[in-house]
Amino acid sequence: MLIDLSDRAKFKVTGNDRTRFLNGQLTNDILGLHAGSAIYACALTAKGKLCADLFVAATNENHYLDAEPVLRESLAARLEKYIIADDVTLEDVTGQFGLFHLIDSQGPGAFEGLEVFQNLSTRFGQPGFDLWFPVGQAASVLERLQQHPIDAEALEALRIEQGIARWGSELSENVLPNEADLAKRAISYTKGCYLGQEVISRIKSLGHVNRHLRGLLPARDVSVQVGDKLVDPTEAGKEVGFITSVGQSRSLARPIALGYIRRGSDAPGSTLQVRQNNTLIGSLQVCSLPFISA
Repeated sequence: MLIDLSDRAKFKVTGNDRTRFLNGQLTNDILGLHAGSAIYACALTAKGKLCADLFVAATNENHYLDAEPVLRESLAARLEKYIIADDVTLEDVTGQFGLFHLIDSQGPGAFEGLEVFQNLSTRFGQPGFDLWFPVGQAASVLERLQQHPIDAEALEALRIEQGIARWGSELSENVLPNEADLAKRAISYTKGCYLGQEVISRIKSLGHVNRHLRGLLPARDVSVQVGDKLVDPTEAGKEVGFITSVGQSRSLARPIALGYIRRGSDAPGSTLQVRQNNTLIGSLQVCSLPFISA
């Protein structure tokens, strides 16, 4: 399965201090990242809230970052703010590189004659590879791969099935990474200091946050929408959450959704009611994520 991510914001990080610098700014262990691999990480505020979520890819000479297009300016500003006496240069290369992700445990093979670099990546919860290439070589890369990227609807279904939170849907400046179930994918608790670490470590010590991202399986006669409220019927109709994403699962052949649910009402298997425009429209079941196991 091939996914075109070329619209994402992309940055090249150079300089002798780049690894140490990125490790002090991001939640995951950049020191342990080897050339030919990529990992998921977050940039946080001092209060532990999200500034951005991103992937970090390593080559022998540089690091490359990619994030949602809407984060292009804010992520650059967030990182450049802390480049003080460091030998680090952050270059916006969004318009210079295309980016494909191939879900395939075997890899795409060699790209002789093309300036492609590959990084192992579990970007969508399954073994895969990120392929970075100069924008002018996109057609040649597709010809070599002998396949075309999936469409936007299929990509959204895959994302929701795998429980992958997305900026602008599940993620924003008001979200703690633990609420969005990012701890296993994006946070190292052993790497040392980074901006926002105190709050994240405190959450780990407490053992919980006040809400969690969950999968939602609407009853077959219920048509849910982003923004619909979730109501716990066991608590006198009290509102306990809301829907963030809705898609059509091709694997399950039915609609699925993601949403935040207050702790105590979020147990997988629980049944909640859906309130749409102040009217109860039916029920849905809370599910663990991912819907579809890798």
